[in-house]
Amino acid sequence: MLDKKILIRRLSFAGYFFAVFLLFLLFLFPFDRVKARIESEVRLRTPLDLSVGRISPRFFNSYVLSDVVLSDRQGKVLFESASVNTSVSLLSLLRGALYVNMKAAAYGGELLVKMQQGSGRQYLMLDANGLDVSSYALLKNSGFKLTGKIGGNLELNNDTGKGRLWIKGITSRELKIKGFSIPDLDFDKGWLEADIKGDRMMIRKLELEGRELKVQITGDMVMRERGIINLTVRLKPSARLAYEQSAVLSFLKNRDADGFYQFTVGGLLSEPLPRL
Repeated sequence: MLDKKILIRRLSFAGYFFAVFLLFLLFLFPFDRVKARIESEVRLRTPLDLSVGRISPRFFNSYVLSDVVLSDRQGKVLFESASVNTSVSLLSLLRGALYVNMKAAAYGGELLVKMQQGSGRQYLMLDANGLDVSSYALLKNSGFKLTGKIGGNLELNNDTGKGRLWIKGITSRELKIKGFSIPDLDFDKGWLEADIKGDRMMIRKLELEGRELKVQITGDMVMRERGIINLTVRLKPSARLAYEQSAVLSFLKNRDADGFYQFTVGGLLSEPLPRL
């Protein structure tokens, strides 16, 4: 059994080295180099640019990334958050792997990201809750007047994955597509279920339900610069909307017994074309 004085002395040494380590983290750890490495890795491995204003330590394996901005190579901001809490598994680093958890407050909601990399496996899980569509700058800058809440999750294991998205209280106002005015629409709820394989996304179900219009979409798309799109779209307008948009609906000849008009959308992802 250890003598009490020896035990106290050893605990004092441990506390001293612990304090020195904390001071090292606060004042000497090269956070600027780590920040630059993170930004360069994102640019090297993805078609995106990442900007981090500052990295601050919270504990041994926890950090705060401040003023985080993710954008494409043309400068369009895809995601931004004032603060992202990040934790790294030290045991995984010792085994040559990387396990990272990130949590951020963004667009009036919360975003959680889990990443694992090592032993030939790359895993990504993204979970979003209560994101406010109206606060998303990319949509506003593109002229879309949308409101509502969205959330869901995405899980990728190497190049295979699946995703689910829910929508609540989505409204669109003064929307135009290729010069054509779209009537103002309100959707009480909606959901998306999709599978991912490589750069291809298969939409198993995309449904929007509103008082004036119901939308159902299935199909697939290739998510790259010159990717293609192949979707089947079904629309069921209310009697009032059908009367107001009778001129447009007259072009849709395929109408089933349930009152759904059906057409397809194909071509390039950047320039989709309807096929009536």
